[in-house]
Order: sequence, then structure tokens, then C-alpha cells
Amino acid sequence: MLFRSAPREKVSLWNLASGFLLVGLLGFGGIAPSAHYIIVEKRKWKTPKEFVEMFGVCSILPGGNFLNACVMIGDEHQGPVGSVVCLASLLLAPLAILLGIAVFYDQFSYLPDVRAATAGAASAAAGLIFGTAARLAKGCDRTIASFAFGAATFVAVGLLRWPLWAVVLIICPVAIAVLLWQGRRA
Repeated sequence: MLFRSAPREKVSLWNLASGFLLVGLLGFGGIAPSAHYIIVEKRKWKTPKEFVEMFGVCSILPGGNFLNACVMIGDEHQGPVGSVVCLASLLLAPLAILLGIAVFYDQFSYLPDVRAATAGAASAAAGLIFGTAARLAKGCDRTIASFAFGAATFVAVGLLRWPLWAVVLIICPVAIAVLLWQGRRA
């Protein structure tokens, strides 16, 4: 497989389902922190480096990053059935919770306390994004080239507002060429 450095034993369908159900339940304000916790720290399905590599590939694929990741992990361990089980498990709890919140919000959105709670939740989500970025950085190679390409991507997408497809088409081939060149020198 693309993201495995050494053969691992298969993860059962039940283990995949319960893991991704947990990811979905813990994923308030962003799924990346809970996915990293379950996939890397708790279940040890991936190493930190494998997780970052998988996240990088999933980030350039169409669709949600962790929807793609759960399909990839499910397929790796149980084939297409594993992909379907992982995807359904990931989406089940958030969908039920979202429907409940939507009904509640529809009834009480005019109240000042409900509006304040919504603003507070947005602030907490922003903090989770920064925390996740720091956690993902631990799994990256710490080279000048990695830092330079990460900074270039941040500037291109975050500051210059270039479309992601353009950044991928420009930065990815250059990064791959530089890393291959560095690998030959080593």
C-alpha cells in the first residue's frame, strides 16, 4: 500500500467501525484532531508520518479530507466493504447530532444566549485548527525544503488566495523534483 512502511495485521470491521464512529463523535470544530488521536495515538493504525502523508494526499483529492482518509483506511484493511463501513460510521453520529441541533436552533436562534454560544463555538473551532496544525507539524520532515514548500503553499493559498488546483499544479511537481534530487544526493 501507498502509506504503509511495514506490513500490519488487518483491522477488523468492528474495530474500524467503532474507531470512525468515535472520530465522528469527537470531531466538533474540526475532525482533524480527533482523527489524529484515534488513528495515530489510540488505535495506532498509522504512524504520525504516515498520517501526515495520507492527509496530504487526501487534501488534494476532491471531497472532504477525512472522508477520503476513511475510505483509504477502510480499503487498506477490509477492501471496499471496509471503506463503506468506515464512511458510514464516520457520518452516522455527526448527522444525527446535526439534525438535533438544527431542530433546536430553528426553535431558539432568536435568543441572545444561543447567539453567544454560537460565537463561542466558532472561537473554539479556530483554536482547534491551530492546535491541529501544530500536531500535524510534528509528523513532517524537518528540512529546509519541507519548510520552504509549506511556507510557499501557505502564502499562495492563505495570503495570495490562489486557487488550490493552481497551487497543486505548480508547487507539487517542484517539491517532488527537489525531494527526488535530495534523495539522490543522500
